[in-house]
Amino acid sequence: MTGYRAKKRLGQNFLKSSIIIDKIIEYINPQHDETIIEIGSGRGALTLPLAKSGAKLIAVEYDRDLIGYLRKLLSKFDNVELINGDFLEYIPKVTKYKLVGNLPFNISSPVIEWAVRNHHNIYACYLMMQKEVVERLCSSPGSKDWSPLAIMTKIYFDITNLLSISPKYFNPSPKVTSSLVKLVPNKIKIKTDIRLFEKVIRCSFHQRRKTLLNNLVPSIINTAEEAKNIFNKMELPTNTRAEQLTIENFINLTDLLVNNNNLSNNTN
Repeated sequence: MTGYRAKKRLGQNFLKSSIIIDKIIEYINPQHDETIIEIGSGRGALTLPLAKSGAKLIAVEYDRDLIGYLRKLLSKFDNVELINGDFLEYIPKVTKYKLVGNLPFNISSPVIEWAVRNHHNIYACYLMMQKEVVERLCSSPGSKDWSPLAIMTKIYFDITNLLSISPKYFNPSPKVTSSLVKLVPNKIKIKTDIRLFEKVIRCSFHQRRKTLLNNLVPSIINTAEEAKNIFNKMELPTNTRAEQLTIENFINLTDLLVNNNNLSNNTN
């Protein structure tokens, strides 16, 4: 596409390597009988081979300056729906789909949160993101990257880091390495109220330099004495930090807080 420059404000870095594109399409493995939603078609590097696969493709592109070009590129394909809009505000009309995208770095976390909210409709996600974001998603308890985003994602998805992608394969070249990550819905079922669970997690990590106790008191637990009693039941030292807790620990903590009347369904 001539005469078009990537827009820095939109975080545009267009994939240009046919080798990498082929690898990504191989991972996605598009099928005739499935629907794929693409986040940001850009110059069509992934859009065109996905269209050629015969799958039902819904391509959501924010940049209206690219829409005319994409319409011409995809004009031969009646299996493609092109939407000019903000993906984060997009509400799919289909109920089952794969989610695909080369994400601008500034919307990576919001897209993951979108996927978490819509997990029940997703077969799998194949997303290119900044390597550091993928490392956070793949992190484990005890690491500096363990976070609410990682925890909430792991509640609903199994996460696999598939491929590291050098800046040289993009135009313009970003200053960071990218990774292709795969998210597949898992079979974890938690009985805990997920809204309360997320509230506990976000409060626990509110200030990472603080201990878990100091983050929870008084935002959720009224007094330090109450918190110490709850920690004793969980066999946690009072100097424990949020990043040391496993998902199971957070589930148990949420249940104890509910049973102790620190949390309820009416909690804002």
